[in-house]
Amino acid sequence: MCTDSCPTRVHVRDGRAVKIEIVNDKAAYCPRWKAQLDFVYHPDRLQYPVKRTGRRGEGSWQRISWDEALDTVAANLQAAKDKYGPESVVFWVAYTKEPRPYFHRLTHAFGSPNYCTESSSCFSGTWIAAELTCGPDYGLLAAQSNMADPASRCNMIWGTSIQNSHPQVWQEHLEAREKGLKLIVVDPRVTTIASRADIHLQLRPGTDGALALGMMNVIINENLYDKDFIEKWTTGFDGLRKLVEEYPPERVEQITRVPGAKIKEAAILYATRKPAKIAMAINSTTHHANGVQNHRAIILLSAITGNIEVAGGNRWTPHGQPVNDITLHERVIDMPPGVGSQRFPIWTKRYREMQSNAIVDQIDSGQPYPLKALFSAGLNIQFFPNSHHMAETFKKLDFIAVTEYFQTPGTQLADIVLPIASWLERHILIADLGAENVKLIEPAIEPIGESWPEWKIYSELAKRLGLGDVFWDGDFEKCINYKLEPLNITCEDLKQHPEGIKRPLPVRPEKYYEKAGFLTPSGKVEIASSILAEHGLDPLPVYQEPVESPVSRPDLAEAYPLVLTSGARVIAYTHSQFRNIGQLRRLMPEPLVDINPADAEPRGIQSSDTIKISSPRGSIRMKANVTDTILAGVVSLPHQWPDEANANLLVDDRTLDPISGFLPCKSQLCQVSKL
Repeated sequence: MCTDSCPTRVHVRDGRAVKIEIVNDKAAYCPRWKAQLDFVYHPDRLQYPVKRTGRRGEGSWQRISWDEALDTVAANLQAAKDKYGPESVVFWVAYTKEPRPYFHRLTHAFGSPNYCTESSSCFSGTWIAAELTCGPDYGLLAAQSNMADPASRCNMIWGTSIQNSHPQVWQEHLEAREKGLKLIVVDPRVTTIASRADIHLQLRPGTDGALALGMMNVIINENLYDKDFIEKWTTGFDGLRKLVEEYPPERVEQITRVPGAKIKEAAILYATRKPAKIAMAINSTTHHANGVQNHRAIILLSAITGNIEVAGGNRWTPHGQPVNDITLHERVIDMPPGVGSQRFPIWTKRYREMQSNAIVDQIDSGQPYPLKALFSAGLNIQFFPNSHHMAETFKKLDFIAVTEYFQTPGTQLADIVLPIASWLERHILIADLGAENVKLIEPAIEPIGESWPEWKIYSELAKRLGLGDVFWDGDFEKCINYKLEPLNITCEDLKQHPEGIKRPLPVRPEKYYEKAGFLTPSGKVEIASSILAEHGLDPLPVYQEPVESPVSRPDLAEAYPLVLTSGARVIAYTHSQFRNIGQLRRLMPEPLVDINPADAEPRGIQSSDTIKISSPRGSIRMKANVTDTILAGVVSLPHQWPDEANANLLVDDRTLDPISGFLPCKSQLCQVSKL
């Protein structure tokens, strides 16, 4: 038997998957595809519901039936709702995106405004920056811009390695480079793509906004900006012109450590070799206390040069098919404000989630209302800044239930753990994830043990909460039919066409804004954001020094003189996932700290030495990788390793970006010493 999926084909023999064949050549560059059978059949996979028998964190568990597990979850969620209101229950989802709409629907059907995802610290900062500047339909400007565009004559890759972050398009970038594409890379590390660049701007972490303002200083003073576009389609240019006068290349060199001559060279190359595109990182520019403004400054480079909505520049890209939204988000208007709404109103209103980085304060204070229970689809505690503090705070909740594939640091805090079916063991609808081919992927194999597909978990839980009718009484096909109504496609149609049904995604002509404008309050690209101004924030993309840096905190830098940056993608793992998969673990057996020889030598550190990395929040241990590929004065740590190697244990959870609520994990102070 062979089940076709994209971009793989799964071969099944006697009910067991025996081979995953790569159908799409681009996927072959990602080793995680090749390791999926090791994941599915891993001996440590959770196969049965379990309940905690000891204290939280002790790891004592007892196997129970699904009825007992779901009855227990429903009873505890309902008890919190009855006593404190539905808003006292938080619904958190951390892993695979495809089942999220079902979880989201359960949250709002229950009556809670507190739905959240990893987007509290991942991707949404760039989305908000793009929305504030160009409008909500440009929220995916950053995510899609990493794809190679044959029409581009210059590509500026800002803060992303491409090879590790987007291995499926790596070859496209190499081919474009060979055909004459000019390449500028902005990164504190000498990545593989940076080593092949025409110009590499190796900046101090957290100074991206200053670098962008410095480049705009050159572009404006050299009269290389698109005067027609700026006059007709932007607001706030005069303020920007005045702002960038404070950032000549000579001053920006002092801030960023990038030579002023290189800044000027890169700015002129980008502005004159059009059409030009910026491939923006999803996180590296926004994981700072001034991250959204950093990213807005980068976006404005494309705006002032007229590289928006032209072939080869940064263009609007459709997110997916126009299917029905099943999240019931319209009900939120009648609910209390979600967690973080008072502190981060711009983010919570526009991204339509609670801000999970505000959850600790609300659990502790009980204001503006108490939080008592948590239902989580993959509780990734390692994801949070000052992670130990988060874990200890979660222990104050009355009840926690988690769905997962394996036991994790997050499940150790739970009262009930529910095993979930993998992507080979459940139906997957491909429609609203950017695909032109609407497709229902059938399960290749039966679920392992007693693991359940997430749809079944949420719909059965909904029945116990008196919400069965909202989940079509558990009828998955009715749910799919409702989602697909706008496409005039049914679940049965997709079953009859396992290869999928082609539905071209909407396409916009170049310079679409000339007909429809931009979906901002002004109808233009807002260099000066009216929304930021309404909230008492600077409307221009001002630069602010990282809250912890040798410049802003020279007193702290005496004890912690190095800049810590973390979270660079590695090809073996997806955040905290897959470290228990042997063939992937062999690619990166242990976490390595990149440290420049200039910093390692006076500390007596050599490669493979075990070292201590400390910050005002605590300390962790990793192995040293002494290399000149990292800027002197900076150490780069991998993220979301468990236990004593978790980089987020060192990250401040107080100095968050005031717009997005993002953690400053890429520009903190630290010290390194040999053990």
